Amino acid sequence: MKKITAPTLQNALSQAALEFGCSVTELEYEVIQYESKGVFGLFKKPVIIIANITTPIPSMMAPSAQSMSANRTSHATPKSNAQSASSFSGASSQHSSEEFFDASDFLRDSHDQNPRTEISQPQAFQTPTFQTKEEVIQEITSHIKEMFSYIPYQIHTIQVSFYDPQTLYIYLDGPDSALLIGERGYRYKALSYLLFNWIQPAYGYNIRLEIAQFLHNQEEAIDAYLVGIINEVRREGKAQTKPLDGILAFIALKKLREQLPDKYISFRQNPQNERYIVINDFYH
Repeated sequence: MKKITAPTLQNALSQAALEFGCSVTELEYEVIQYESKGVFGLFKKPVIIIANITTPIPSMMAPSAQSMSANRTSHATPKSNAQSASSFSGASSQHSSEEFFDASDFLRDSHDQNPRTEISQPQAFQTPTFQTKEEVIQEITSHIKEMFSYIPYQIHTIQVSFYDPQTLYIYLDGPDSALLIGERGYRYKALSYLLFNWIQPAYGYNIRLEIAQFLHNQEEAIDAYLVGIINEVRREGKAQTKPLDGILAFIALKKLREQLPDKYISFRQNPQNERYIVINDFYH
């Protein structure tokens, strides 16, 4: 009994037949996990099966009648015993060659007839190239629309453009924008993380996600709050913010680092697991 992992069920059965040295039809198996293509290449799962052979391999079978007969003729001379052994060896060899199935031949023929059954080997990721930025925008817009066709949210506006040479601006809006943002912006953060982990490896761009002016409103609110913090740093040389929720913490961290590049700025957590930002001098 063996555990086999492969991209598809057909690949798994072929691999099991090769390892057991038998035909696929002689296997019995149980599927532990079915394959899944995932979304945008993420969360992809292979097939996992537990396989076993249903019939014993011929070499493991009980001795043949010729072997039993040879054992009973103990009165034979050494010369006749040698001849008997030679005869038995030839018969066993012929018997084995007739009954034993070579799975490698089956797999080779099967692969020649259907190249898709070959077990795929891991390949280095290749970043797709596009002739123009417009093609990048069209490609990404099409995939985002397809993704939202499977989500029960009414999002009517999906726009993709370039925010700067290294950043894509993605704007979403519709009647269910508030649901897409979530309480304290937790769905916004999850969606932003999903889009970034798809777009950045595949296209090489960072993203700026905006949902119904949510990001703009958050930035305006944090700008007003950080005025006092920045003044305190310039006056005292150090400061810390109040506990900040969700996306506000990351917006504040980015803006503080832009305004105070010569300061050490990092996250901290209080005993209540609330996140805040500390600003101090670098230690040399």
